[in-house]
Amino acid sequence: MWPCSCGASCSPRGRRTRSAATSGSSPPTSEPTMLLEATGVRAGYGKLTILQGMEIAAEAGKITTVLGPNGAGKSTLMKAVAGHLPITGGTVCFEGEDITRLGALASARAGIGYVPQERNVFAGLSVADNLRVAALAYEGAEARVAGVLERFPILAERRRQAASTLSGGERQTLAIATALVGAPRLLLLDEPTAGLAPIFVQAIIDWVRTLTGDGMAVIWVIEQDPEAVLAISDTTTVIAAGQTRETLPSAELLEPGRLESIIFETDDT
Repeated sequence: MWPCSCGASCSPRGRRTRSAATSGSSPPTSEPTMLLEATGVRAGYGKLTILQGMEIAAEAGKITTVLGPNGAGKSTLMKAVAGHLPITGGTVCFEGEDITRLGALASARAGIGYVPQERNVFAGLSVADNLRVAALAYEGAEARVAGVLERFPILAERRRQAASTLSGGERQTLAIATALVGAPRLLLLDEPTAGLAPIFVQAIIDWVRTLTGDGMAVIWVIEQDPEAVLAISDTTTVIAAGQTRETLPSAELLEPGRLESIIFETDDT
């Protein structure tokens, strides 16, 4: 289904390769750089299988949003792709390499950043220490922390403050910053604007646009402020009952009535 897989169409290090021209003179074709391709993914909790053959892809420099009713499996999908939940079926390819069996730490080191919806910072640690903990998995930890604090001045101002004393928007900013410490090429965001004041919602949207402008791929699970996020999104994957229903240009979901029909759909998952 996707233009690249973990097979022969990708090089061993995950770079897309051009097929050899039979005449030796054919010009190269421009193709999207697909960083992530997940096909037939099955995952769940214990004996309960939530994802029933999910498919999703993410392209470098693009935003893919994930949309679906409550209980559709959106957060489970993010956990599975990030290596926080074992995958029992299907394949996840990142930069052409099979990462289906990688755990959370190995996935992060491979270049996948993940911001869960809840419990995404250490409340008892300072802002700086949260970033230091996130940087421990990488070389040049202090330089990485310094770079992230430069990107987020509000965190630099509060670097000695305990995370528990931050506002909701500041805490979510910290959660995103900890994911960026690893300089990921793919960033997974699970409802990062939920419950935030409009000023922080817009700030996160602006940050994500900057990141994709630098070539990062982003998968963004949305529930709150869907119109604002869809306005900057390139592609949306619609899921229901643990399955991918369709993938379409995000602009189509801004047509009258289209978004509501998805958000308010009910299911038993």
